[in-house]
Amino acid sequence: MNTRRLIAMLLTFIFLSGCAAPLRTSVAPFYSPELLPNAQTVWQLVIAADVLDTPEKSERVFGTDLAAADVLPVQLIVKNRGSQEYEIDAAQIYGVFSRECYPAFNLAQAAQRIRESSIGTTVATQAALGALAGAAAGAAIGAAAGGAVGDAGRGAASGAAIGGAVGATSGAAVGASDSHTQRFRHELAVQDFGDRVIFPGDLKQGFLYLKYAPYTALRLKVMNITERKTQEVELPLTVMMRPAR
Repeated sequence: MNTRRLIAMLLTFIFLSGCAAPLRTSVAPFYSPELLPNAQTVWQLVIAADVLDTPEKSERVFGTDLAAADVLPVQLIVKNRGSQEYEIDAAQIYGVFSRECYPAFNLAQAAQRIRESSIGTTVATQAALGALAGAAAGAAIGAAAGGAVGDAGRGAASGAAIGGAVGATSGAAVGASDSHTQRFRHELAVQDFGDRVIFPGDLKQGFLYLKYAPYTALRLKVMNITERKTQEVELPLTVMMRPAR
């Protein structure tokens, strides 16, 4: 194979391996809660949930299908039509299936599940292959340079050393094992609903990360801060189950 062509192919591979991002959040579009079929109103707070249970829905927001990690993203949307303030405690939100309540994963748990899934494996593999491809590209570059002066062996050795450094750098762009998990956690946090105070006039949305299961409802507790009262709400859910991955 032509040396220049080989170099070009290897450098392209390094670039694609180092820059790929299987989990990358984007702007999350949503409907106003009263437009969704499971909307419920408590006091003057309208609450609804939308389940991202297809690859297309998940990829639109997260850049990948989180079902590969057995994670179901549920978008919670709230709208305060009144003059009072409300709070929703994320620790008191549960997916309901067969009378059992499943708490949402916290960010650390969700990030770890993604790291241990095929999504995380892909990132780690790309990092390792990026380093190897860099070394190979360096050897090819060195061989070409050495050949020009009649010492291809020495050129290849030098090029391999340089290429290894280049490959390591491209792999480091994705990160080591712990940094993969931290990056996943950061991406999930961008969309996390968390604990929210909903002020008068607010329209807010965010995501919960549940274990993938055929939930029939989402149960949550709303606190009316103004009146110091709480009320439990159940939002009907329908989840499309898919073959085990």
